Amino acid sequence: MENTSVFTGQKQPILPKLQHCIEKARKIYFVVSFIRDSGAKLLTKSLEKAVEEGKEVKVITSDYLNVTEPNALYRLSQAVQDIKIFDNDKNNSISFHPKTYIFEYENGEGEVLIGSSNLSYSALLKGVEWNFAFKKSQNQDEFQKFLDEFNDLYENNSFDMSIEWLRKYEKSYKRNPDIIDAVPEEKIVSPIKFQVPALYELSKTREEGYDRAMVIVATGLGKTYLSAFDTLKYNKILFVAHREEILKQAMKTFKTIHRDKTLGLFNADSKCIDNDITFASIQTLGKKEYLNDKYFPKDHFDYIVVDEFHHAGAKSYEKLMEYFEPGFLLGLTATPDRMDNKDIYKWCNYNIAYECNFKTGINNGWLVPFDYYGIYDEVDYEAIPWRSGKYDMEELENKLMVQERTAQIISKFKIYGRKKTVAFCASVKHAEYMTAAFNKAKIKAKSITSNTSGRSSVIDEFEKGDLQVIFTVDIFNEGVDIPGIDTVLFLRPTNSYTIFIQQLGRGLRTSLGKEKLTVIDMVGNYKGAELKPLFLSGGYNPKNAKQVLSLPTEMKFPVGCNASFDLRIIDYLAKTIHTRIHLKERLKKEYLEIKRDFGRVPTLTEVFESSNYGLSTYIREFKGWLHFLSLMDDLSPQQKEYLNTPAGEFLYELEKTSMTKSYKIPAILSLLTGEGIKKDTSGGLIGKVFKEFYSDELHGKDLNNKRHKNWREWQAGDFEKLALDNPVKYLSRGKFFEYDKASKIFSIAEPYLNEIIKYELAGEIRERLNYRNINYFNRKYGEEE
Repeated sequence: MENTSVFTGQKQPILPKLQHCIEKARKIYFVVSFIRDSGAKLLTKSLEKAVEEGKEVKVITSDYLNVTEPNALYRLSQAVQDIKIFDNDKNNSISFHPKTYIFEYENGEGEVLIGSSNLSYSALLKGVEWNFAFKKSQNQDEFQKFLDEFNDLYENNSFDMSIEWLRKYEKSYKRNPDIIDAVPEEKIVSPIKFQVPALYELSKTREEGYDRAMVIVATGLGKTYLSAFDTLKYNKILFVAHREEILKQAMKTFKTIHRDKTLGLFNADSKCIDNDITFASIQTLGKKEYLNDKYFPKDHFDYIVVDEFHHAGAKSYEKLMEYFEPGFLLGLTATPDRMDNKDIYKWCNYNIAYECNFKTGINNGWLVPFDYYGIYDEVDYEAIPWRSGKYDMEELENKLMVQERTAQIISKFKIYGRKKTVAFCASVKHAEYMTAAFNKAKIKAKSITSNTSGRSSVIDEFEKGDLQVIFTVDIFNEGVDIPGIDTVLFLRPTNSYTIFIQQLGRGLRTSLGKEKLTVIDMVGNYKGAELKPLFLSGGYNPKNAKQVLSLPTEMKFPVGCNASFDLRIIDYLAKTIHTRIHLKERLKKEYLEIKRDFGRVPTLTEVFESSNYGLSTYIREFKGWLHFLSLMDDLSPQQKEYLNTPAGEFLYELEKTSMTKSYKIPAILSLLTGEGIKKDTSGGLIGKVFKEFYSDELHGKDLNNKRHKNWREWQAGDFEKLALDNPVKYLSRGKFFEYDKASKIFSIAEPYLNEIIKYELAGEIRERLNYRNINYFNRKYGEEE
């Protein structure tokens, strides 16, 4: 390596110098304002090797201006455990722009690299970046100053990057479209996009002892590649799907990743049983005649992938999953909630390892944004009979297949439509009718339906650009992968979120030269039309029938997305939404009914046990239980005193603090004594409270995993370690609790402690912990709130 201290990029990039220093150093400290996934890729292997060799590696970065990519942090955390995030709140959101790399060597020498390079491909390799390196022996005082400043940032001005924080950051992240990484195309296929965090979460879920999991990710993100990467360390793999197109595409994908393994089909025409990876049609393998030792013993497969997992409620899938006993089973789907309400979650032991909807996908730049045009549909759907949860098909076809509506669609398509369009119709008859109408208008179109033979040749024409439009009913809902689709046309009433998202997702896949998806949607007075803006926002929850509906003008859509509705649609939506009682009003009404039943102001626990909406809904909608009681004029005189004080703020924190495990509950309980509150508690006492808490049969379920497999044999010291390493560590990062490592003393922070003692709030605290305890264990191991 050239002996120089000056690195100006391009011909003198900083990357080789960094890699050389990492290899030589015993201590490695990075402080950079942002990290891009392209930069994390370049250094992860070097850092992983350094950690394996026992070297000390510490990284400080920031979420300043959303430049650091969540993927970069997931990727880096696979190599480096010690990552901290600069605390913007603690430092009044001041700018954070350091780009410094500090190394300490075995011989007492040290080195600092400082300049303009953050961790990105461009900054480390190709961009014009000026950096300078100096050795400790050249200027010991300045070297020490950098080291002291790093330690101050590390100890006092940043917080540990927990998995909980990273998950939230990924979900809230909104990419800056002005920041573009000029990264060359990789010759070796490696995990990208959502696959990086998903692989991390799957690894974690296996560490916790789970042998089944579901991954829920939006259509177009690359679920099959995820399963191909996650199965790399397994020998015998089964991939199950319900369509031949899916199996053939999956074989191509796996072949690029598993280059040394043999692949074979098990379907109506082929019965390969001796391959490393078997791609099976559920229609064939799901039959009783094949589920036996003659074909596959129960434990034949180390890993089973079930694609389009929302079909798992079908009997053929149930037979297959009841028969096989794999080392791990992964269910992949974009839409787990079936319209028939069958419970598919039980087949993965209610373990959702990772979830990424289309909103998160677009915000991260993993899917393209959309321009949506809501076109007013003149059809009067209220005049069409509604039978068994759908419109009468013959009547619907008669209304949709009329000259005026078709002319309107063609006119709008000529304005908004692009080169590769998929149009979704109500029936085969409707699709064939629309195909003829478009061809008559000199727009090249064909239909693909259940009646179509030679589907692949039609798709080939479409991909080559010889066809502009394909009309279909549901063939394109799943399993057909054409990244170049740039327009989606909805020509039928769609009130199912599952179907709408599947069909929208057909066009959201990224493709060379494709910047956006165009969506043209005929919207009328059909059932569920008022949900369209909520669908498009990415905020719709199929399980929550109590969501507040809003007009498109009040909605926030994913980054780069636009939605334009005809004014007549907005008028219709406004009237429809107005007829629904607002959620907050329904909560007030329910509360008054509960209050009447009790004959007095009910307690927080009584509302929790009586509400159909769930106490968490009250807390979320009204920013805390006390604020709701204040609105209802039901606060006691003492509660009025501490409503807007640090004491009230502390109680609200207990109501809403995140809980991926139940650990925080016994940690905070250790600060209570009888009817009073203690100033502080010791690590030893917390351990005793933990031991008592988890000796309860229900509570103990939270420790029944691989990481804590011998927990029933633990002593108080083991519980103390669990408490100090987890809840105490994370609780004390915020402003409500404090922990002194030297004395192992855990306490409520000032000024909250004084206020809590002043108002004697031990009872209020205990009640909230009781609510969180019951709700957590009901939600995780029993009925949801």
